[in-house]
Amino acid sequence: MEVLATDRTAIWERVEEFFRAPPEIAFEWNDPLSPARGWLIINSLKGGAAGGGTRMRTGLNRDEVTFLAKAMELKFALAGPPIGGAKSGIDFDPADPRKREVLGRWFQAIRTELKTRYGTAGDLNVSEATDVMPVCREIGIGHPQLGVLAGHFGLEGEALDRRCDLMRSGLDMTVPPEYGLAGRPARVFGLVTGYSVACSALRLLERQDRSPGDTRVLLQGFGAVGGAAALYMARAGFRIVGICDAEDALLATDGMASAEIEQLLLDRGGNRLPGDVKSGAEIRRRQFWDTPADVFVAAAASGTIDEARLGHLDVAGVHTIVSGANHPFWAAHPGDTHVERMADEQFAVIADVIASCGTAHAFARQSASDTALDPETIFASIRRIVSDAVDESIRRSGSLERGLLAGGLELAMDHSA
Repeated sequence: MEVLATDRTAIWERVEEFFRAPPEIAFEWNDPLSPARGWLIINSLKGGAAGGGTRMRTGLNRDEVTFLAKAMELKFALAGPPIGGAKSGIDFDPADPRKREVLGRWFQAIRTELKTRYGTAGDLNVSEATDVMPVCREIGIGHPQLGVLAGHFGLEGEALDRRCDLMRSGLDMTVPPEYGLAGRPARVFGLVTGYSVACSALRLLERQDRSPGDTRVLLQGFGAVGGAAALYMARAGFRIVGICDAEDALLATDGMASAEIEQLLLDRGGNRLPGDVKSGAEIRRRQFWDTPADVFVAAAASGTIDEARLGHLDVAGVHTIVSGANHPFWAAHPGDTHVERMADEQFAVIADVIASCGTAHAFARQSASDTALDPETIFASIRRIVSDAVDESIRRSGSLERGLLAGGLELAMDHSA
């Protein structure tokens, strides 16, 4: 029996109330040596700590960081550890050569939080491997999750140092070939969110009794999350008919083979499709949204999917949206669910707190372990928790096609309560 619309209304009212509530801690920073502005938003210190990655983009604002901190709280409620949600964000051009200096001053400004009760990671335009970890080491932070290990797990002294070492050795471990790319070492933390995105899509497809080989995929974003999602979805047999980044798009009516995706990833520069932007890029980007497809994976920045985009996806034949990005739906302010509700009534939508929980769950498993976990253990655990969450979203929605987003958010809020 499908859940009544009135019941979904109650869920959305609960979501809006959660996102409108003021966060527990809000820290604002103005860089004295550049135009950069930064915010650390800690929605709550549940369990003695909070966690969430660091992003950087031009035009970032406090509302966006606040929303993402709250989304992280729901993600941790599902994927662990049972801590509060947080986010740090910097309004600055990531292409500026001063990026690394700005990031260093920002982490120095929030160093006390990083040492005692806040754990961070990579996010949009900020790499875990080349930005976060080395900058943290430069300011005496043994691991970006140090604050969670201290604040939540209560570790200190040698015990804290040992657990930091385990976090590095476990999550920085090179994955075996079946999880990575031939010819290029790939590490656990760089792949796990894309893997959870692919797992969520595959599980919903199984429940819908659809075949990957008959499923066309449009993928927005080709960074750490989008690239890894493309890799695992192609290997599972999905037909990826279009990939779009911030500057160009690549279209393939018959779908791209797994080997083609792997080569794109090997040739990729940063979070862009390989090669220089060619003439006609804007035309290809418009064509991307009109390309016939069954599944759309949103793995770009937050807020990129508005009413007009939903209309394009509907006309293109899309029946499922996988939220690989943190809150891909446009909102006028925290607590605005207008576009989310529209999407939930038109498509089967896998919530971001489920689809993109891979990094959170990997950190949760490794931070609670006294040994370095092997990649197979971490990936298998992600697959289980994502599949269970998709199944529960379906059960709560009473449908395989509508209401899954509300069901997934309700599940997370119930865990967070």
